[in-house]
Amino acid sequence: MACHVRPAAKLVALASLLAVLVGGALSASAVDPAVTQNAVTYLDSQQISGTTPATTGSGAWDSSPSFEFVTSEAVLAIGEGAQTGAAWSTSAAQTAVKNTANADGKNPMPFLDLVAAGSLSPGKAAKLILLVAEPLGLDPTSFDPAGDGSPVDLVAAVGPGNADGSFGPPGAFNQTLFAALAKTLVDGSAPAATVTYIRSKQKPSNGGWAFDADTGSTTDADVDTTSLAIQALSAGGVGPTDPAVQNGLAFIASQQNGDGSWSAFGNVSAESTSRAILAIVSAGYDPNSSCWRNTVVPALAGSPYDAPDSALVGLQAGNGSIAGPGSFSPAFSTAQSVQGLERQWLPISPAATQTCTGMPGGPGGPSSEAPPVGAPSEVSAGSAATAVLGTPTFTG
Repeated sequence: MACHVRPAAKLVALASLLAVLVGGALSASAVDPAVTQNAVTYLDSQQISGTTPATTGSGAWDSSPSFEFVTSEAVLAIGEGAQTGAAWSTSAAQTAVKNTANADGKNPMPFLDLVAAGSLSPGKAAKLILLVAEPLGLDPTSFDPAGDGSPVDLVAAVGPGNADGSFGPPGAFNQTLFAALAKTLVDGSAPAATVTYIRSKQKPSNGGWAFDADTGSTTDADVDTTSLAIQALSAGGVGPTDPAVQNGLAFIASQQNGDGSWSAFGNVSAESTSRAILAIVSAGYDPNSSCWRNTVVPALAGSPYDAPDSALVGLQAGNGSIAGPGSFSPAFSTAQSVQGLERQWLPISPAATQTCTGMPGGPGGPSSEAPPVGAPSEVSAGSAATAVLGTPTFTG
């Protein structure tokens, strides 16, 4: 299992004790903790109560275990909000989730139990491993969140995958990406065949990935899928200077809005912005410095750059939700925004901190740039450096 360490910005009080290798590449978020806490409070207020669904008394964020989509994302966000130490605490995360109850006093654990007991695709099982079982310290081979004595083996449900390295049916590319991340957590690495398969589905035209794995012009690449693919490659041991990662980041850079956000279907999306942040961090960069962008697309060096963290915070409403006109749902976008701002559990296997000087790869070659005014203070490379790691994600 990966070791998840809280980002450096959460350890500001210990800054004098930590020397972090940087080069405009710090991955830590410096967002006011109140932003996350207000977002988690909003999620608490959105739990379903009453008899929908009747079999659970709910406590979840989805109306049916058969169509779970938001609940696992919210559970991880609540776990993120419960962290107070340097290392990820599964007990703190699990306690926080169990203490998050709806008006009827129900927490989401029984709902998650029903999700696992239903029809599990490899991708759904992998999502439960990635967002619920591992961060909450629950055994993925004996997943029983309700504690009712009916465990489910999520690892067996993910399975060994198809002969070509994919998981799930053809066209269900996200299932393969989720499985790569889950396999990294439970086995220590993603299967080599899966990494090769993910590489093969990258669009040669722009470096992105499409949700259905189309490599031609039928389906457009999108930021969410591309971001997840980059995280999966990183989890599979593909380094940040690898052309697949560099070109994937170049696609993400090409889609960024002037205010630092990203869009979905033509509208600013908190989900897509949070996913892009996680992809950048997984490659070892600070998303709030233009270092990553100028490294993969040197032609943009010198162009204005706004911090994605600030863009996400700017989308927070008075009720604590973080959404945008391109958001799927306020609860879903808020949960993913918390993950993107905190980046404690996700990405699960980030690369070492990258510098901007002399870094090969990406369209146009290397780039060098000083961090922008207002960026976190850097420690010279000559200092005794301690690597501060973050830790994956996926959408839907």
